[in-house]
Amino acid sequence: MVRDTNGQIFGQSVCSTFLQGGWTEDAQAERIAQQQDQTTVRASAQASAQAADQQTAQDALTTLQDSNSSFNNAKSVRGDVTTADKDLAQERQDAKEGNGDDCYNVENVVGYDAENVVGYDVTTTASYDVDQEKQGITGLRSQITALKNAQTALTADGLPTLPGANAAIATAEAHITTAITTTNKAIDHLNADMQTAYSIANALGTGDCANAGPGKAPAGLSHIS
Repeated sequence: MVRDTNGQIFGQSVCSTFLQGGWTEDAQAERIAQQQDQTTVRASAQASAQAADQQTAQDALTTLQDSNSSFNNAKSVRGDVTTADKDLAQERQDAKEGNGDDCYNVENVVGYDAENVVGYDVTTTASYDVDQEKQGITGLRSQITALKNAQTALTADGLPTLPGANAAIATAEAHITTAITTTNKAIDHLNADMQTAYSIANALGTGDCANAGPGKAPAGLSHIS
């Protein structure tokens, strides 16, 4: 049997010659051959899709495992608490000097400590670090979703899920819970430090220096979830 798929010019010429020589077309054989071609194409496409899904799943797993390995449980935010505590202790020490000449100590030392040292620790430095922590948690959640979706795709392909994938997801979810708890505990501590710092400065001024403090403390940091 000679088959003409209309794909090659030389084949077309040969088949044309055979037909002129009295050969006839076998329609049934042609249909079978076409079905075989379609089956081959589908199988190839399926194999390519499965290979792509396997690679996607492996990449998602590797990414999540790397994130789990680098988890530091809100290290920067915890460091902010240490800094704020230290600066608050220094403010307490400065407050022992009282009003100072022309209210200098209450206004420019202790008041400065409250607003621009402890206050800055909380509203600027810690605020940034908390935001970074939120972004990290969001990213970790996205990675978990990506791996779960990749696992679903493998199942739909009739392929086994990746070893270690479920463990990586469970670890990442535990990390998120820990990070939220740690960060929110730190936020409460930082907010309390700032309130205390302002209270010390506001309570210090007496006599002509009364009400020389920085006034009401700014809004503290909000919890993350």
